[in-house]
Amino acid sequence: MKKLFAVCLFTLFSINTFGQSIVKDSISQKYEASEIIALDGLKADVIFTKAKEWIVLNYKSAKDVIQLADKESLKIIAKGNFRSTLFMKEGFISHTLVLDFKDGKMRYTYSNFSYYSSGSGNMDFESKSLGFKKSIFKSTEKDIKTSIDELKIYILQNTNKKSDW
Repeated sequence: MKKLFAVCLFTLFSINTFGQSIVKDSISQKYEASEIIALDGLKADVIFTKAKEWIVLNYKSAKDVIQLADKESLKIIAKGNFRSTLFMKEGFISHTLVLDFKDGKMRYTYSNFSYYSSGSGNMDFESKSLGFKKSIFKSTEKDIKTSIDELKIYILQNTNKKSDW
């Protein structure tokens, strides 16, 4: 019985820690979420172009959002935010998104997170006064997953379309 309980507890703990994608960087002490996405068969410059298109189509003002789009270094840096309705009030979760590209893959890194609402003001994720961190992290992780899934779908679906219309 003790072994069964221990196995169940270990499994539950493993699932919870695996699902956590926002982690504190050991050097900068800032929270970030990062992953490498495989995009087999696609050249880096094609992935770069499609990712930039996606940003233009999915952010309110691409000119304000895109801080860097360097085709030589194959890097895009964007600053944006996710809408939030935490605690029954409208707010925003600001972030920096860095996209790096190589043939067949893309790396994303979300960082510089902060939460803003009219009642709370602006609070960095590292702030000790930021309450309900688990709820805010969970909401942010969901937004990141949705965003990256949409980006990946856009890149994969739109690279095979013919331009002869």
